[in-house]
Amino acid sequence: MILEVKSRKELKRFIYYVKDLYKDDPHYIYPLFSILTKELVREVLQQRNYKAILSLDESSKIQGRLLYRMEFNEKAKRDTCYFSYFDCVNSQLVANELFDYMETDMKQHNVTYSEGSFTPYDPDNRRGILIDGFDSDPIIFTSYNKAYYQSLIEQYGYQKVHDTFSVKPVITDANIKRLQTLGKYFERKYEIDVDYVDFKDMEKEIAEIHQVLSDADNDHIYQEVPSVELIRSVAVDLKSFLDKRIIRIARERSTGRPIGFCFCLLDYNQVFKLTKGRLNPLKLLFARKYITRVRGMMQYVIPEYQGTGVIGYIYHKIFAEFKDMGITEFEGGTMMEGNDKPLHTFDKFGGKINKTYRIYGKDLHHD
Repeated sequence: MILEVKSRKELKRFIYYVKDLYKDDPHYIYPLFSILTKELVREVLQQRNYKAILSLDESSKIQGRLLYRMEFNEKAKRDTCYFSYFDCVNSQLVANELFDYMETDMKQHNVTYSEGSFTPYDPDNRRGILIDGFDSDPIIFTSYNKAYYQSLIEQYGYQKVHDTFSVKPVITDANIKRLQTLGKYFERKYEIDVDYVDFKDMEKEIAEIHQVLSDADNDHIYQEVPSVELIRSVAVDLKSFLDKRIIRIARERSTGRPIGFCFCLLDYNQVFKLTKGRLNPLKLLFARKYITRVRGMMQYVIPEYQGTGVIGYIYHKIFAEFKDMGITEFEGGTMMEGNDKPLHTFDKFGGKINKTYRIYGKDLHHD
């Protein structure tokens, strides 16, 4: 039986279902339940941008869940149904029930294409179903799920649209030295300054990041360029998690023009695993010094400087901070399949693909 979430009580069941489903999984990290609840109350119950559904058995025990939204995809020029938060027991019947309900709703709204797992309001995070790399904890804001999800989704008729990858470079003295050599070469050839993000002048920084994203737009940037308002909202939401040492903007020395940026985050999943989904600001602040991993969230360069090595140069500056920060691991991603430039950037310091995520699509016309 499918239950469409209409109340806070039902939404709470939707959100906390993972505590039952993943209770014996050593690598699953619970979300910050208070923050997720705030987001989904807004999106599902107040603004009704999304529909959340539950699959229940005869005793009303949850067997699965799904969140979805229908909206116009400006790039693809078609209405699309995006699904996310797909979780269920290892049952094709349960998976079918969830997707059948969504597809019936799609047909009623004349939407014939669906895609996921993908969160449109959070376009660079938690995208794709994890299909390879189940042997380690997920780094912050990446997907983790049961290995059988791939089979359930494909058996229902979804096909691969594209894969995204996380890359894990090896931080060694030899690789750091190599980066230093490349950095000196870059400095001789280009007059570029790499600055810390200025938290005291965030409006200027946000505007310049938006400009770089707009200029760097290409087929490998999946959706529309996020608006200044969305970038500002993300900056506000993540304010307590940001560290200026690992967020850098590159500018031309002579003009001050922004040409690229790299945005990295400390892996607070190392803390969240201990708090089990509870948000304790004091504990977060205290535990910050024990974080040993960093995730490269975004890296973009305007076309004029693509292929010059500027991304490697920015990361050279970021990596130079790691020793003082106590960072011993770095994970770059998630990067789109076919977007070879950033993937090759990490080759310079021993980068290997360590996790693969798959975005699936289905055209109802082809059923």
